[in-house]
Amino acid sequence: MEEHGEHIIRLEKLEIGYKKGKKKHSLTSPMNCTARGGELIALMGRNGCGKSTLLRTIAGLHNPLQGNIFLENRSINDFPRKELSRLLGFVSTEVIRVQGLRVCNLVAMGRYPHTGWFGRLSEQDHARIGNAMEITSLNSLRDRDLDELSDGERQRAMIARTLAQDTRILILDEPTAFLDITHRYEIIALLGDLARNHGKTIVFSSHDLQVSLQQSDRIWLMHGRGVSEGAPEDLVLNGQLEEVLMQDGPPAGFAMDPVTGDMAPLRHPEQSVSLSASSPELMVWTIKAIERMGFRVEENKKLPVHILVERREGNPVWTFEKSNQKVELNSIYDLSLYLRTIL
Repeated sequence: MEEHGEHIIRLEKLEIGYKKGKKKHSLTSPMNCTARGGELIALMGRNGCGKSTLLRTIAGLHNPLQGNIFLENRSINDFPRKELSRLLGFVSTEVIRVQGLRVCNLVAMGRYPHTGWFGRLSEQDHARIGNAMEITSLNSLRDRDLDELSDGERQRAMIARTLAQDTRILILDEPTAFLDITHRYEIIALLGDLARNHGKTIVFSSHDLQVSLQQSDRIWLMHGRGVSEGAPEDLVLNGQLEEVLMQDGPPAGFAMDPVTGDMAPLRHPEQSVSLSASSPELMVWTIKAIERMGFRVEENKKLPVHILVERREGNPVWTFEKSNQKVELNSIYDLSLYLRTIL
């Protein structure tokens, strides 16, 4: 694994945008940020802030308006195209659809920077291709056509192609877009493994707040003043994440929970119930349900209304107690129906 103290990517006064004739349209103020070896970095910001443009600029596919990008302490302008492709791999949101293109052939394309279009694949090339498919769990799909794959499988194939490219840096634009929750976490877990166990420096853009908070080592947070960077927890605690992502205010009736980072509905409960539970998971999920029903929960206290949840023979049971009344219920749904009827 690469030394974590080394800056693999460094942006210095980088301004991104577009030129139309002699006029330039800037998307951000000049940006300064870094990425170290073995880091998984989530690029976040509001829609239209320039995330895709920034990633394409870092990948050398779009010219900056000003400033510079340093890769391994060397200006990106000093890299010949083919040498850059041996250092940096880019996965876009564009879906490749080529009739009859098999997974193994797509992955093999990643070796182009090392062989050229007409070059033959050596034993080392085949080993790199095999390793890329092994890491991305694609061996069972190697002979399938791309059109036969699910979105999650196709995304893994695109990442495998970049892995076969054998680059130190991976740049991915919305790698979890349009994926279901299982495949979202599967892709991010794969990226985390590549960063931590294979020494890759990975920057990916995302709108998924929870994935970014839970999985990334750092966040690059784009805004009108440039970019802020830090551990996800730092950006939550200093308020920058909420300030940028909720610039126009949170959705009506919601706020960012400062403890979890979740978007949570604002509630103003007028009645409290006490709750005790035999295990943390029973406590947590019962609290979520009771608060959703509009009650305030006070743990392990005896109030006029008390709920005890415990497992009996492996199954959870909720006991509702009020005055001399005691009712046992076998699901949170039954508890919710009972609470609505009694309270």
